Amino acid sequence: MHPPPRAACSARRPRCDARAAPECAPQGDHKVYISGVTPQQHSPTTAFATPFARAMAVRTNHSATNARSHRLAASARRRGGASVRAHGRITRARASRRNDRVLDKDGADDAVVDALALVRRVGDVANAVVSVVAKRQGLAGAIGALGPTYAKFGQALASRGDVVGETTASALGALQDDMPAFSDAEALKIVIEEFGDGAVAQAVRKAGAPVAAASLAQVYDAMLDGERVAIKVQRPNIREMVNADAALLRLGASAIEATGRVKAKAVDAVDEFCSRLYEEMDFRNEARNLVKFAELYGKGGSAAKSLPPPGVVVPRLIDKYGVGRRVIVMEWIDGEKLTAGKNRAVSTDDLKYVKLGIMCTLSQLIETGFMHADPHGGNLLKLADGGLAYLDFGLVSTVPQQVRDGLVAAIALLIFSRNYAAVGRLFGELMLIPPEVLQDEVEMRELESALESAAEATLKFPKDGGVPDVRFDQLLGALLALVPRFKFVLPPYFLNNARALGTLEGMAKSADPNFNILAVVYPYSMSRMLANPNASPVIRKVIREIATDDVTGKPSTRKLIDILNDVASLTGMSKIKIALDALAHAEGRALAASCVLQDIKNLFASIKSRLRRKSPQRTSASLALPIAPA
Repeated sequence: MHPPPRAACSARRPRCDARAAPECAPQGDHKVYISGVTPQQHSPTTAFATPFARAMAVRTNHSATNARSHRLAASARRRGGASVRAHGRITRARASRRNDRVLDKDGADDAVVDALALVRRVGDVANAVVSVVAKRQGLAGAIGALGPTYAKFGQALASRGDVVGETTASALGALQDDMPAFSDAEALKIVIEEFGDGAVAQAVRKAGAPVAAASLAQVYDAMLDGERVAIKVQRPNIREMVNADAALLRLGASAIEATGRVKAKAVDAVDEFCSRLYEEMDFRNEARNLVKFAELYGKGGSAAKSLPPPGVVVPRLIDKYGVGRRVIVMEWIDGEKLTAGKNRAVSTDDLKYVKLGIMCTLSQLIETGFMHADPHGGNLLKLADGGLAYLDFGLVSTVPQQVRDGLVAAIALLIFSRNYAAVGRLFGELMLIPPEVLQDEVEMRELESALESAAEATLKFPKDGGVPDVRFDQLLGALLALVPRFKFVLPPYFLNNARALGTLEGMAKSADPNFNILAVVYPYSMSRMLANPNASPVIRKVIREIATDDVTGKPSTRKLIDILNDVASLTGMSKIKIALDALAHAEGRALAASCVLQDIKNLFASIKSRLRRKSPQRTSASLALPIAPA
């Protein structure tokens, strides 16, 4: 079966070719704004204190705001307030008449959520909670009815049977691809609005019932121009739900920040989550992501060689008739859901597919920085040849090179050398902690102690050495506990990426409870450290630190051999193969040369020292020779 990704959007949308017309797929972040409150009145707490009777409206909008923003702002001022951004900055909208027409054509209208809509949405959530507690409705059904915002969390937990229990995880699995479908008539109406009553609409008419349905879309197995295709159609009327959810989440985050007890940027985290959700609701973004992912990991892709054979398969985008905001057509992939086992668990025989998925995710996170951030069981298909197919490219994160290098270095410092002070300094270099903490020696010592305590609580190092056992969610929880204490500034993509790794780990543990994700992550990272293919100064500095002899303070070949032994024992690769892979890169050769050169220097110094020790002995012996009698 071809499980669906997700989607939801608004009314009419023109056809768009994601490759030929990239301007049709704007990438601006979506923000939540509050109008009806003056800048002087506005604060994270007054969002709640201001009476709803003041006609407060919360609107979500593309960052490329249009002239309609001026009209809404004027209307809000007439109602007694100024249009302001939720953290207090007045919204400015500058758009030419041409841009206004383009945005109107694309349907990117400002969505206004008034006070009554917010109250209704709170009521929906409350009713869902009551219905589950009273056992009038199943957990998955209640979450699914609330829409995609809440379904995202349920989908992530569906892969964590080790956390929420197998029964609950199995029930939540329905959110991935087994939700109630909306009517074929509604789907056909959306297709016609996007593409007209042509070939795609005819294909949907002949396809029959959808083969899978998730929180944002449903998928049809259809024939188009003689080719079997998957036609993905968004659910209708979901944008209104997301608009209200975004407003409520942002108000809640503002209130949390206002308490002063949490130093993390909760509002920024909400903005990131909601921005990614809005991006998912525009299939033109997904089309662009699909094409790029295929260029990296599809057949002949530039990063495909980094994966063990047979690698992964990426469906081909079919854009002959364009790409709609709410409809996308792609190649049909024959395969079986990875979570097809009992209780939606991964069978023991299929653990190899999960490991391949983890390797691909690590490549995305560390090598290319272009990461499929939603690899749950509904988006991964196992193929007959042992490969793995990726579906649904609506949620993709971009990780900067500096952060990728820092992640690799942190893993090496944390596991190989257990140098918690160096990990703390690395956080500072990556600007994850503010200067006031970094420059405070007492705070940095406390951070080092806190990191050591967190590691001891979550990493179980074997007595005979090797990679510690860990559960990723526990390690993540321990690290997140340090965020408010040391004012960590988490990058916006952090939670999405952490959720992706946690989801894959959960699937692996459903097949093998003893699975240790670090046994995959650590050797991958160390191989990257040895090669340093991008000549990263961060990696260069850290690899030289951990390859330094503790006694002499100089580079040591023995330390390099220890790293090779670790990687070889965990991957099954020969040490010669690992060494050759590292030596294929200039940084790897430079590292090896520095260690060998230091060993040669040490050897000559040792010989010279021995000669010096022996030379006085020979001189003394010659002076002590007896003088023969005359």
